[in-house]
Amino acid sequence: QTLLDECVLIVTTTSAREPLLKLPPRKNNNTTTFRRRRPLHITAIGADSTGKMELDPGLVAAADVLVADSRLQTKERGEFEEAITRGLVKLEDVVELGELATRTELHRKKNDQEEEDCRLTIFDSSGVAVQDCVIASMVYEALLA
Repeated sequence: QTLLDECVLIVTTTSAREPLLKLPPRKNNNTTTFRRRRPLHITAIGADSTGKMELDPGLVAAADVLVADSRLQTKERGEFEEAITRGLVKLEDVVELGELATRTELHRKKNDQEEEDCRLTIFDSSGVAVQDCVIASMVYEALLA
């Protein structure tokens, strides 16, 4: 609970099969209500096969922006699998990583009063080999330069 309330960035990299992070209970019993005074981004890396889960499906459903390295893959395995299966999240609401770069309306911003963008964003990285190869190649080239 403290992590969700106090942190602005959480990265999970476990092989958990039960949620480590859960949506806090709210007074109005609306499990999809999650309001914060500061931004929170969660990057979940550990759920790389069916049955693994680091985030509670209710927390996933409460997110304002859901991003995955592969939309199809996140339906089959990954953090959004259970939320999609339960009907808490629609697959078409998940944005692929490449799409995020061009959809500037999803980028974090400050408004005219310089208030922080307090949305909850979650990135599910279940692993896409071609992306890993391109990133490794870019890092290698940068090291040689």
